[in-house]
Amino acid sequence: MKRFAITSRTLASLALAVTCLTCAQSRAEGQVQFVLAQDLVKQNTENGKPVEVIIPSPQAVMPGDILREEVTLKNVSGKALNNVQVSVPVPRGTEFTGNASLNRSRWNLLYSADNGKTFSETPTHTVTVTENGKTVTKKVTAPTGTYTNVRWIVTTLKPDESLKLSFRVKVK
Repeated sequence: MKRFAITSRTLASLALAVTCLTCAQSRAEGQVQFVLAQDLVKQNTENGKPVEVIIPSPQAVMPGDILREEVTLKNVSGKALNNVQVSVPVPRGTEFTGNASLNRSRWNLLYSADNGKTFSETPTHTVTVTENGKTVTKKVTAPTGTYTNVRWIVTTLKPDESLKLSFRVKVK
């Protein structure tokens, strides 16, 4: 199997994308600090029970490996911030696995299947099929593996509060 190297440059580029997208959308530039981490998730067995092990900042990954993309945001503005948008692209060479951090009381979670042009709770895409001998074009729910971006809209971020938001991807 081919190994893929994960470089600090790749993470830095992704972190910049997170920061820029979020600042532009929430007008929170300079008010929120962002840290992006990418960790390898492995399954082990301890005492006969499955246990998840997180390996921080792996140097290389293999196809099929699961990675956790985690954004830590901290309010440094000194005042409460409302509707802070945090958008993170699904890294190239990976596929969203459908398990983003979900807490409906603190934030809304949206996805994009068109490289961040549109977001919704259940993205759709257009397909052309044959029904009753006729060609029909219709919108259908996009499979989670086709999601390209994840967005959280944090309802309120208190002064000095930190939140960790994450989702998982599978290396192709």
